Amino acid sequence: MKRLSILAFIAVFAVLLFTGCEREEDATVGLRLRETGSEGVITFKMWGDPEERVAVYRVLQAFQKEHDIGIKVVHSDSLSYSDKLQAMFAGGTPPDVFYLHIQDFYNYSSRGLLYPLDEFARDPSFDLEDFYPELLKAFTFGDSLYGIPKDWTTFVLYYNMDLFDEAGVEYPNAKWTWDDFLQAAQKLTRDKTGDGIIDQYGILIETWADWYNVWVYQNNGKIFDEDGNWVFARARYLDNNAQAIQFLGDMINKYRVAPDIATALQLGNYESFMNGRAAMCMYGRWAMLRFKDIRNFRWDYSVPPKNKRQATSIVAVSLAISSETKNPDAAWKLIEFVTSYEGQVFTAEAGLAVPSRRSLVNSESYLKAPEVILNQPHLAMNSSKEDPFIQALDFAVWVPANPYWLEIRAKLDEQLEDVFLGNRDAKSVILRVDTVVNDIIAGAEIEEMIWDEE
Repeated sequence: MKRLSILAFIAVFAVLLFTGCEREEDATVGLRLRETGSEGVITFKMWGDPEERVAVYRVLQAFQKEHDIGIKVVHSDSLSYSDKLQAMFAGGTPPDVFYLHIQDFYNYSSRGLLYPLDEFARDPSFDLEDFYPELLKAFTFGDSLYGIPKDWTTFVLYYNMDLFDEAGVEYPNAKWTWDDFLQAAQKLTRDKTGDGIIDQYGILIETWADWYNVWVYQNNGKIFDEDGNWVFARARYLDNNAQAIQFLGDMINKYRVAPDIATALQLGNYESFMNGRAAMCMYGRWAMLRFKDIRNFRWDYSVPPKNKRQATSIVAVSLAISSETKNPDAAWKLIEFVTSYEGQVFTAEAGLAVPSRRSLVNSESYLKAPEVILNQPHLAMNSSKEDPFIQALDFAVWVPANPYWLEIRAKLDEQLEDVFLGNRDAKSVILRVDTVVNDIIAGAEIEEMIWDEE
């Protein structure tokens, strides 16, 4: 079988995470910002598709009505964002304020590249207690807070209600197990034309770490333990980890309830759900940027199924300040405004992600997000307790906090391709990748020693 790189899926995810599908046109034409000001000038680095960029620029315009601070926006597509941010720091020209994904946080905070925010955040007017404590903890290193969370999301299971009704299958719920999930996926997988080709799949399988880690966690598996040790291939966790990855591979190659990688690429990940070719898919809230435009069927979402435990992945983005900034007061004023209730309203109403302020999540801007419920009125909620994204927060698992996770996840994605293609079993691949990962960790530890000496 021809090897089709699953890195294409990673690229799609990176582009879509909290942003939607970015396009080339400059949507901010006409939304000009002042680049000079009596209170100083700061650079602001961000990613975002046209819709998000317009909203952010409007927030920045509102900020400049209250503060005479110049803002120079440095935009990168989300796929190249981390590399370009790192290049700015390496080149001695870091931005004053910037988006910082949770997966990059450890690298920057552990190397003293971030400005501590505790003194600013203690101001009672900022109301730090309004933020989810889990998010504040995630962006804390040592005893200091280095990032103010702007939004976050857990992973949930989206489903096509009409296809479930047509097949007579019960909707997903918090009690669903892997067996319930598989049985439903089998009933929802159909060859409608009788030509031997599947026209409708039960589930769409993604092959990037944050996605398949959901299933690993649900099977009591682990990648790193609480002390930061790599344990993916250790005897204590090997069987659980292998069973989870194999279950995903089997859904493609054994049960055939999910399209193979080549077919999935052809169908498109979000498109296959939007056009009824996949009855279920699993993403964060950012998927609503696409799904809210669906008019020809009803959809909903639930917490993911469970196996040995209930679990899901969680990702978040913060606003941080460079430790090299020349104007920390102006930089904080920008963060304070963007992460305010007013600054996060768009996130709530558009389906971009979950706001980090609890008061906003409990408001109608989120519970009855106008753009989301326009075509799906049944999605309106009366309480955040009804929301699977919030429910999943109780059992969500963060990405590993160490300096080599990004390199390791890329290697895992590459090696596990053999399982998803049906070429090798999960256990043998995990054992094979163990040596590679141990070399990565050893190299990173040497680099860290050199960094500390410098």
